Amino acid sequence: LLGIWYHNFYKAETHALLPYDQYLHRFAAYFQQGDMESNGKYVTRSGDVVDYSTGPIVWGEPGTNGQHAFYQLIHQGTRLIPADFIAPAQSHNQ
Repeated sequence: LLGIWYHNFYKAETHALLPYDQYLHRFAAYFQQGDMESNGKYVTRSGDVVDYSTGPIVWGEPGTNGQHAFYQLIHQGTRLIPADFIAPAQSHNQ
């Protein structure tokens, strides 16, 4: 639902999911599968072409992996990139 909100109300074309726990390292990939593959189609189940934007581009890495790669773009770039930082309520790290 956040992707729909960001895309339709803020006109954002991407959505960053940034987990801050290494145990959630596949979190963004999981949502890529569900959102981009399932909701990224240009036709309905009945074969009609849609007249609205479909799912946004979902991407991300755990904070420890992506810090220098794309945080510069999010922080100082010229595009609006909604970023959701995900932190566990209870970490499994010891």
